[in-house]
Amino acid sequence: MKGWPQGILVVALATIAAAPAPAQEFFRCTSPDGKVTYQQSPCPKTEEERRIDATPANTDYDPAQRERVLKQGEEAGRRLEERAAREREEARLRAEEREREAQREREAQAREAAREMPVYVIGGPGYPARPLPRPLPPARPQPRLPPASPSR
Repeated sequence: MKGWPQGILVVALATIAAAPAPAQEFFRCTSPDGKVTYQQSPCPKTEEERRIDATPANTDYDPAQRERVLKQGEEAGRRLEERAAREREEARLRAEEREREAQREREAQAREAAREMPVYVIGGPGYPARPLPRPLPPARPQPRLPPASPSR
């Protein structure tokens, strides 16, 4: 039953199973020629009649047990709803993280594109055009070491 929350299904089944079934009385009628029929109304006077008790086997109905089953079904439904809400929130957070990662990637690509220096070509009448070498990136400063202590 796709689409039905399991909690509702559990509660419905528990309610149906826990509900007391009314006792039904049936009659087994045997005609003079030996033909046997079962019916809910008493047999005609010409036929032999025997009453049959059709009370369900679960006559030990316990209202407290029914309440426990209903409570368990409600708790199961609540837990399923909480789990679904958590999963939706986690999916939303994952989507936001993917978007942030894509934005960081776009920004890194933009920084890389902006970092490329333009190439100037020197040339003129009588001189062949040639590109200038790219400048080297600035050197990183070296960490300063503490002065060495004199050895004894």
